[in-house]
Amino acid sequence: GYSAGEFWGHANKDLSAIAEASDRYGVTITSLTGCGNLVDPESHPKAEQDLGLAIEAAKQVNCKRIIVLSGNVIPGKTHCAHVKACIDGLRLLAPLAEKGDVCLVLELLNSKVNHPGYFLDNSEDMAAVLRAVDHPNVKGLYDIYHAGIMEGNIIEKIRTNIDIIGHFHAAGIPGRNEMTTGEQNYPVICREIDVLGFDGYMGLEYRPLRDSRESLVETREWLAQS
Repeated sequence: GYSAGEFWGHANKDLSAIAEASDRYGVTITSLTGCGNLVDPESHPKAEQDLGLAIEAAKQVNCKRIIVLSGNVIPGKTHCAHVKACIDGLRLLAPLAEKGDVCLVLELLNSKVNHPGYFLDNSEDMAAVLRAVDHPNVKGLYDIYHAGIMEGNIIEKIRTNIDIIGHFHAAGIPGRNEMTTGEQNYPVICREIDVLGFDGYMGLEYRPLRDSRESLVETREWLAQS
């Protein structure tokens, strides 16, 4: 019953098969992972190269969003220097995204459980970077699972930043399993996102504890009926 799906890296995927299946079943590919390590200016040329490859992959599967990552904290580098490097990196990538007709979505990840050392682990820094870049082809990926671990107050954070959010991810806390068994009230969160007028997608980036098809059907029905 789903009309959309996404995946991480494209290098190990059969893009032709994905495109064919997407067309056959009417499933939109919402996003794929493109590049990372924006906090290191020396890695920006590689990020440009990686984004170019990701844009070509996105075209093959008619995908309009490419996930980008900040990378991990560099020891000895100040917080402000990390923020500046992310801003500079995204300003460098933005024209490529515009030319390729894709939107870059910078993802917030938790640094406490799943991604130790990751820099962009809170919505304040995400917003500061994106508002400084100020480009229509650069938005944020607000991962509700990761943000819940790091900062909570999810609905208020979404309200404050809805204008710069281009995509959502979701999973249950703790364990990153089914949303139905976690501590966050996803039906309430989703209703608020609808009220705010968001017309994009929420990716269900969780690890099912049972048969994945049964889990996805239950999650869809649970959200639709709530």
